[in-house]
Amino acid sequence: MKVSSVFALCFLASQAVAFSPSCQTACRSSAAGLTRQHMFGGAGEGTPTEDNPEEIAQMEAAAKSMGMSVSEYQLGLNARNRLTTELNEARVSSGNADTVLVERDANNPPKHLEITITDAAKSQGAEGVSKELVAALKGAADEGREKRMAAQKGMMDYIGEEMKKLQ
Repeated sequence: MKVSSVFALCFLASQAVAFSPSCQTACRSSAAGLTRQHMFGGAGEGTPTEDNPEEIAQMEAAAKSMGMSVSEYQLGLNARNRLTTELNEARVSSGNADTVLVERDANNPPKHLEITITDAAKSQGAEGVSKELVAALKGAADEGREKRMAAQKGMMDYIGEEMKKLQ
């Protein structure tokens, strides 16, 4: 029962990401992004600070209302944070770099969406650009869906492994 409620919480949390508003700014992978040091690795995400008894009480109340222990609730929050980060950082691309190229993340709708249309593509006319753009968007959406499904499966595996440690 406890495992299924954690899975349900994480599934609902992952679906909530699908309806978040999209970000209009395009984020580029940069040298700073490639050299980012994950010093703490997010292990403390979702845990209240020890100095704030109000946060602890809120977390206990939320866990109790879902029929979970606080540690199971924290596991669900950590899994959700990991999934969100993975979906935001995933990059897929489709199309042809010489004409039309679409790059996006694994969120639906995407928070990161970059469309590149070259002069060579423009020389094909509106009809040619339109066909290539539609094909590239569809291909990127399909790849994003695959990455999203893999991330959700990874989240469920993570929850399963962590639940074994809790018992």
